[in-house]
Amino acid sequence: MSYIFRFFLVINSLSLSFLVFTINKEITLEWIKPVFYNITTLAIKNNILIEFIGDNFFKLLNLSSYIFYLICIVILSIISIYLIRFLSSDSIEEDTLTNIEPANDAFLPSYLGYFFVALSVTDIEMFSVVFLIIAVFIYFSRISYFNPMLFIFGFKFFYVINSNNVKVLLITKKELKTTESARFDHLKRITNYTFIDTEGA
Repeated sequence: MSYIFRFFLVINSLSLSFLVFTINKEITLEWIKPVFYNITTLAIKNNILIEFIGDNFFKLLNLSSYIFYLICIVILSIISIYLIRFLSSDSIEEDTLTNIEPANDAFLPSYLGYFFVALSVTDIEMFSVVFLIIAVFIYFSRISYFNPMLFIFGFKFFYVINSNNVKVLLITKKELKTTESARFDHLKRITNYTFIDTEGA
């Protein structure tokens, strides 16, 4: 099950890059045009934002596609969080951690690099090939578990070191500042070095 969860984490990680690519290249959905047209027609008939719609019709049409992409990304993240429950359980006993440090800052520069790649590729074929290669690499690395969409759902990323001097990545909703009294009874194991805390999830 952890392989499926990791797959969704990789997809989620790259999905925001896809959104950046579509905005940069103004890639919109054909099927959304008649839906958008019907909505704007209804608004105009009811004298709602007539001038604004008239001045920004095509911008709003593009925006509706981008919003749809974003909704799909959020749904993928919700599926990932749902799949957490099927991972094997684990725990960290009280007073067994020797160090805690935030991991968000360590991952962000690497993640922002995906955006720059998305902005530099010229078409969807190139985007698919480039990000397929990136996906293969990040699938086997812990960076794949850094998913900014999890921030929206309140998760944070920490490196913790246990009494055996083993450093692991911990994803939790808790605000960790000290190892004192830190314990986790509802962990799910993604890999031997990555855990996600389901308490409050």
